[in-house]
Order: sequence, then C-alpha cells, then structure tokens
Amino acid sequence: MIASKNFVLDRRLFVLVSLLVGGLFDAQASHALGTDAGVNIQNTASVNFEINGTAQTPVNSNTVQTLVDELIDVVVVDNNGGPVAVSTPDTGIILQFTVTNNGNGAEVFRVIANPNVVEGGFDPLLDQLYLESNGIPGLQIGADTAYVSGTSDPLLAEDESLVVYVVSNIPVSLSQGDNGDVELRAVSETIITQAGVDNPDDAGWPTPGTSYAGLGNGGGDIVVGTSHDTSNLLMRTTGRYQVSDAVINVTKSSITVLDPFGGTTLVPGTVITYQIDVAVTGTGSADGVVISDLLPAELEYQLNSLSINGVAEDDDFAPLGVDGSGYNTGASTVVVDRGVVAGGSPTIVITFDAAIR
Repeated sequence: MIASKNFVLDRRLFVLVSLLVGGLFDAQASHALGTDAGVNIQNTASVNFEINGTAQTPVNSNTVQTLVDELIDVVVVDNNGGPVAVSTPDTGIILQFTVTNNGNGAEVFRVIANPNVVEGGFDPLLDQLYLESNGIPGLQIGADTAYVSGTSDPLLAEDESLVVYVVSNIPVSLSQGDNGDVELRAVSETIITQAGVDNPDDAGWPTPGTSYAGLGNGGGDIVVGTSHDTSNLLMRTTGRYQVSDAVINVTKSSITVLDPFGGTTLVPGTVITYQIDVAVTGTGSADGVVISDLLPAELEYQLNSLSINGVAEDDDFAPLGVDGSGYNTGASTVVVDRGVVAGGSPTIVITFDAAIR
C-alpha cells in the first residue's frame, strides 16, 4: 500500500516540491550528556615503595565506587523551516517537530501542544498530535500513532529522537499575513510525578539541579537538567502557521498496480501508476512552481509514461525555462515546471509509471 503525503508551501518563496519515496528524516544532531546513568565508576589508589633498596609489594587503597546519576534533559526543535502557509479557513494542516532525549538515560516524556500563544495573532484550532512510528517520512494517518497523553507517552533512550506532528484547523475570516503559533513541549514524566505539577510554568516546578533519590537508571538519583528550567527554551519551541493569499496543496497516491501475473501484488516487475495532484488556493498566485519526484533506487521510471492533465509529455528534460518538464535521467527525478499558477486554477494532475526493480 502506498500512502499519501500532503504539503503546503508559501507562494512568496521559489516553490520546489520534492516528494521523496522512502527518504530519510532531517534530524538535528544531538549527543547525550556524558557517562550513562547507572554506570558504577570504580577507582583505587596504590603506593609503590622500597625498603633498603628493595622493592616492596605495592599497597592498594580501598576502592571508591561512584554510581552515575541520571541527568534529565530534552531538546525540542521546529522542523518546518519557517511559517507554514495556510488558507482561511483550512483543515488538517501539519506542523512538524523533533523531540530528542539529550540526557544520559532512558526517559518517558509527555508531549504538550499549546495553540494559545499570544505572539501569533490568532489561535489555531488544535486537532490531534501524532508520533512518527512507521518509518515513512511525513504523517501517515492510520500508520503513525495518534498521541494520547498518559497512554502513548514515548520512552526515548539517550540520544534517541522522535518526530511529532501537530495537526490543526485554521479559523475563518483571517487576514493575509496573520500568524498562528503552536508551542510544543516535551516534559519528563518522572519530574511531573515527583514535583506533583503538570506544567513547567506552575508553582512548584523544580529548578535545575534538583535531585530525587534512587529513581535514576541503574539505581542512582535523578537530577533535573537545565532544559527543564522555566527560563530555558530547550524543552519547548514554537511552530507557526501564516495566512497566505496563495497556498499550494500537494497529494501523491498510487492509482493502479499491475504485477507480472496480471494481479496487484507488489513484487519485482510490478508497474505502479503514481498520481500527483497540485492545487493552488487563495486569491494570489504562486510563482516558479516546479513539482519534482525523486525516485528511489528500488523504482525504475517507465519511458513515455508521463502525463500532465491527461496530455502525454515527452521524457526529454532540459534546464528550467527551456523545457522544464520530463524525466531527468541523471537525477532519477520526474520534473514538471508550471511557472506561475493563479489561486483557484484547476488542479494540476500528473501521472507516471514506475516499476519495482
């Protein structure tokens, strides 16, 4: 089964849409804070000496054992690369974040989305949070985990990252350029339990350096790290929706499957017909619209299969501005250049065939 992907882009940028089948997430590099929690550091001193010029047996001290405590730290990053363009009203619009356990032990984190951020100008209508769980880039509803606080809180090993999707609806009657912010937090469940408060902004939230005896991985203490300081923004970040007079929505799907036996199994030799729908909404125009689909090594483009709005397109590809549509063999990419597309124009429908190698 091939899942659909939806993307929204702002018209004021050069629009280059890349649909990567089986690509990798762009994750921020992170490193756990030092020695693993629960490691028992052992250290012994020794004395070497002589008596009357004769070396004696070294004398060793007692062994000092140091059990490393668990330091709890987390980093939340906005993956959107700037405001996500939306219409007014609009539904099911996605903001993407990455949560990384930057501490030195495994920890369960509660994820909290706050759409009532004053700086934004309007409050997005929060719909649902999802946790990336199936390894396919982009939100796959039904495959990725719908987040339920207290039930599906993620357990992250040290250095482990998790993509979180925030899906919101956009209110009616907004103006061009209006912003709506959503703040995402990741908060340690252990700290919540021990402090007895749910929110880092509540009175009683512990300051960095606060410790809780015997609760760390391996039997050491748990120590609150600097990311959980209410004045430190590491455990929270903000993504933004922005009302645009031209919004691009892109959906990719597989519409037919034909295997070598005349059936629909997905085996080597099976030919899949893909369809990409590109719609521009709003009152403005999107400039420099280029749709590109990079095929992975497992798929082979089928010659002369490209069609745009039901009209066959030759495979010949030249630089943009000459004949920007076709199959770029060197880059293994289907490219369609549509130039300026006015809001409300008919949906651009692109189809092509690719075979499983």
